[in-house]
Amino acid sequence: MTEDLVAWLRTQLDDDESAALGAKGDTSGRWTQDDGPPEDIVLFDKSGKLTLGQARHIGRHDPARVLREIDAKRRITEVHHVVGGWQDEDGHDLGDGCEECGHSEEYSDRGGWCETLRLLALPYADRPGYREEWRP
Repeated sequence: MTEDLVAWLRTQLDDDESAALGAKGDTSGRWTQDDGPPEDIVLFDKSGKLTLGQARHIGRHDPARVLREIDAKRRITEVHHVVGGWQDEDGHDLGDGCEECGHSEEYSDRGGWCETLRLLALPYADRPGYREEWRP
């Protein structure tokens, strides 16, 4: 059970990666957002309902940038993993904790997941499989 959060989070990152790679397509071009006048924004929208704010948001989420963010989050999950064997000074078992952050009573109560992992998972709280016990 202690690896459920990490496994679930990695699945979400895999899904984001697939979407970003699919959005990137066969072009080598980079999506960008320019703070210049609206006429400097080039975006094709067949429905004609895309707002300037939406276009700027899309430009800021270039697939290459999203892929860098996914890579960084994966690296964080590799550093912050649950380990057992935490003991107090008298040798009493304290339960699970994070190898990077250490042990706290709160981490043990939440399966050993540190605040860092729970915060990484929070943006995905609206996706299937997210558990309220993971909420920071």
